[in-house]
Amino acid sequence: MMLTHLLTKRIIISRKIATTGDKMALSTVTSAMINLQPTASSSREIAEGVFGKSFKIYCDGDIDLEAGDRLRDNDTNDTYTVMPDGVTRRCMGCIDYTIAVIQKTKN
Repeated sequence: MMLTHLLTKRIIISRKIATTGDKMALSTVTSAMINLQPTASSSREIAEGVFGKSFKIYCDGDIDLEAGDRLRDNDTNDTYTVMPDGVTRRCMGCIDYTIAVIQKTKN
């Protein structure tokens, strides 16, 4: 059970899958409703020359999120990446939810 009135954005979750040989492709896993919260007011370097802004998302505990998943905002087409070790599942009584740290890398 999640407090559904707190979920304000719909995202599309995509994950890299192996195709032929050494090739990888993004495949849509599912869509989900989330609550998006900024963690810092400025962008920071994620990798060499790539900058992004950090966010936390809160979603239902049944949503399957993994490090490296790509999330796309259904309304704005903003793209986010789930950070390594950034997914935590929590339970408070009957409220089951997932928190994930993500980085916005594209507009």
